[in-house]
Amino acid sequence: MININLKNIEELVLKNPLAKSLFPDLRHLFDQWLLSYRFSALDTMRKQAMLDLLNSLDGPHVEKLARLFGDMISVEKLDYHIVRNLNFSINDSIGGELTKHGSYTNIALSRSANQMYITMWR
Repeated sequence: MININLKNIEELVLKNPLAKSLFPDLRHLFDQWLLSYRFSALDTMRKQAMLDLLNSLDGPHVEKLARLFGDMISVEKLDYHIVRNLNFSINDSIGGELTKHGSYTNIALSRSANQMYITMWR
């Protein structure tokens, strides 16, 4: 099993021309990374392209990578947002959704007639 994360996405995916051809919908991220890879002054843009690509890989993308590498693939996504806003119906169970956002330590709640609004920040 291959785990794609921030440490190896550059070597496994971005520098692989076969992987680039598999994802025409993500071409802008590959182009952004390539431009910033060639010019070292754009290092921040390179890291942002890597993060965006990592977080953009979903089910069909993972299946294509699994066929390319001939192995099972898992993607370790990163949440780099400082603030997260969630909206729920009052009738929904929100416990499961809140556990997904355990890295946010501050929380604010508000409510209208049938909606609950949750704002979390680090």
